[in-house]
Amino acid sequence: MSHREGRMGRYLMAAVVASALGMAPAVAWAQAPVGEAVSPAVARLKADVSYLADDAREGRAPGTEGIEAAADYIAEQFEAMGLKPAPGADGYFQKFSITGQPRVGEPMEIVAEGPDGAAIAAAPRADFNALAIGSTGAVDAAPIVFAGYGITADRPGLKYDDYEGLDVAGKAVIVLRREPQLNDDASPFEGRKTSDFATFRHKATNAFQHGAGMLIFVNDLAGLGADEDALLNLGSAGPEAITRLPVVHVTREFVEKLLKAAGEPDLATLEKGIDQDLKPRSRELKGVSLTSRITIDRPGIETKNVIGVLEGSGPNADETVVIGGHYDHLGRGGLLSGSLAFLSSDIHNGADDNASGTAMVLELARRLAARPDAPPRRVVFMAFSGEERGLLGSRHYVDNPLFPIDSTVFMFNFDMVGRLDPDGELTMIGTGTAPGLGELVDALGAGTGLKIKKVPGMTDGFGGSDHQSFHAKDIPILFAFTGIHSDYHRPSDDSDRINYDGMGRIADYCELILLDVLRRPSRLEFARATPRQAGARQQSASSGMSVTLGVMPDYGDESKSGMKLSDVREGGPAQKAGIKGGDTIIEIGGKPIGTIYDYMESLGRYKPGDVVDVTVQRDGKDVVLSVELGKSNAAPRQ
Repeated sequence: MSHREGRMGRYLMAAVVASALGMAPAVAWAQAPVGEAVSPAVARLKADVSYLADDAREGRAPGTEGIEAAADYIAEQFEAMGLKPAPGADGYFQKFSITGQPRVGEPMEIVAEGPDGAAIAAAPRADFNALAIGSTGAVDAAPIVFAGYGITADRPGLKYDDYEGLDVAGKAVIVLRREPQLNDDASPFEGRKTSDFATFRHKATNAFQHGAGMLIFVNDLAGLGADEDALLNLGSAGPEAITRLPVVHVTREFVEKLLKAAGEPDLATLEKGIDQDLKPRSRELKGVSLTSRITIDRPGIETKNVIGVLEGSGPNADETVVIGGHYDHLGRGGLLSGSLAFLSSDIHNGADDNASGTAMVLELARRLAARPDAPPRRVVFMAFSGEERGLLGSRHYVDNPLFPIDSTVFMFNFDMVGRLDPDGELTMIGTGTAPGLGELVDALGAGTGLKIKKVPGMTDGFGGSDHQSFHAKDIPILFAFTGIHSDYHRPSDDSDRINYDGMGRIADYCELILLDVLRRPSRLEFARATPRQAGARQQSASSGMSVTLGVMPDYGDESKSGMKLSDVREGGPAQKAGIKGGDTIIEIGGKPIGTIYDYMESLGRYKPGDVVDVTVQRDGKDVVLSVELGKSNAAPRQ
């Protein structure tokens, strides 16, 4: 399950969803006693989860042999059931590409020129390394600016701006890592605790929004350790491009050469001066210029949705009901993978997230395919890839549908349905997306022994899973979910912790819902939950901040500048101001937005109730809209 609010926020969202929905922590599940027969359905569910969540599947990260084996397994099951491939698919597969891991490309060079024309060259891997948080880019004979710590801070008790009075447009900007007075308990930043102003994100956005042409990091004295002036590796600051600028990390020795050539004080003197009185020492290095070519390749990874079709019969046979769940997970974890044990390289098997949901899709497919009569509507079973990277598989499908979207009448999503608690609580999200859907959920749940918890509208950035992609296309949805637990996005989410008996009960219940939706004479009509229904549970698209704009980013194409929106929350600040799904935010408060990280950083400067101009691109035109920012219910930063 993806709680990806700008990727950086996904770690916090687990706690946010648990709090918002009242989820309980993991408990010991009561399974059938040893030697006691289990139902065929429970045995099938256990077999599917056990295969998908086996170590041999390598955590099902896109690009691994493990996820390819999982895709083949799902396709084989669809074929064995008698499901057909979808027209236009490659067999049972709908292939698409996602961005792979970054790697250093060519050219990769930095050469400075002093006032006397002498070259000051920097050698890759010795004097500098490119950072994957930046983009491919170049500067030619660009002036060089030392911008202190690269920080602009304006809050009660702290007024500090390394860019004040500084023109950095198109220039190469050198900034120290971390922040001033880091070893001082009385520092107005946050004492010895590193503040948000020390982050790569703040410094990258700050440089970009001041018009810099390149960002150069250098180690600060407070951060020097046993390795002295060690260079960061390509992925040390994170594997994703958070800025449109080329970004490198250089040695202090190289910066000292530049300062000396310009006749400036040495780096330690400048740094200690800032730390002493909290007054910037920013300056252009007169007579020194820099030419650089930085290349970061991000080769695409081919992955695939797995799709099986059960054709309908009768007057509504051309209408489509989608039953889906994602089958990808986090592989071996790592920084920014979404793992909550991000220092671990152990396999994250994702038994609950989301082998359980995939197994539920397979189980419902078996049940419907085994019925003697064809269903009254077409049923399309989908296992999505790329969900953990931002709902990429489901977004690809709705943007490239194999059956018309306007005749897709319902989507039922299963994500994390393997931890039914002893009280039998099952959360059903989306019960307000069609008139009568909530009543149907209640009526069919009454005799099941399940405790149905209804959530009419979207939660967690409008959904947090693949139903959101369909909801954005005005398709009624339901999302079955048994809750966040202590194994979520950790290596401990293994198949021996799944409540298979509980999954069997959920399958029985959801089969009844599906049969009702399939058999009713008229299609469900889409309805958006009202702000009264959903607003209290809405989360900001920038987790951990105090304000919300009420938008859902589109992660399908991050190659273009700005932040494209897939949807806006009904009754939210953006919708009230006239911002629409499909718009691309390019400015907030007059500051340019190049990536979702610029958006997050910019929005964090405001408080609820502030009115700010937001510029969006729409149909090739720039549209400026005035937005009154709302209050976020996201958990505070710890």
